[in-house]
Amino acid sequence: MKGKSIPITLNRIEAFSDGVIAIIITLMVFQIKIPSIDATANTDAIWDKVYPMLQPLIAYLLSFVMIGVLWVNHHQFIRQLKHADRTLLWHNLHLLFWMSIIPIPTNLLGQNFHRPEITALYGFAMFMCAFAFLLMREYVNKNHHLFIDGLSVELRKKQRRKLMGSVTLYFISIFGGYISVYISIAIFVLIPAIYFMPTNIIVNEKHEQ
Repeated sequence: MKGKSIPITLNRIEAFSDGVIAIIITLMVFQIKIPSIDATANTDAIWDKVYPMLQPLIAYLLSFVMIGVLWVNHHQFIRQLKHADRTLLWHNLHLLFWMSIIPIPTNLLGQNFHRPEITALYGFAMFMCAFAFLLMREYVNKNHHLFIDGLSVELRKKQRRKLMGSVTLYFISIFGGYISVYISIAIFVLIPAIYFMPTNIIVNEKHEQ
């Protein structure tokens, strides 16, 4: 009927998103340059070549963990839905777009973590990922029929608060690096740490009976 959204199954959304995220991680690891080491090189020469890889590897690990957090929360979010609609598809693509940008500031951070311009760029990319996720969740919050029956309102509020906290902290990280890059880096480490505390799907008791 005109003006009524057509329900869309979630399987293709999740499969497409998983594929895009896998490609993003692959692109990040490909940006780490592997040095050529001569078979006759001594220990000092080997470490001289390996040491420059440490900073890019740390940047990769940081982004890998954050992408992992986004993936886990995206999976949990999809599990909370009965179906999707056309608008939600665009929200999901918006999130994936900003996630696909992550390899660029990750590569720059791996080369120049001490520059506030670079931490600002990295913070902006992560801010937009968190903000896009927030927009998607807010859309579903305003369209309750998309949620599974009996999903706890308390849980939805808790997840929203955590996401709002991430958005706020990433916004601060954009400018915090101009005071000290370590403020921004501390935020980049803190946010994934917060998400290591799992939140299970809770349903209202009246729907469990």
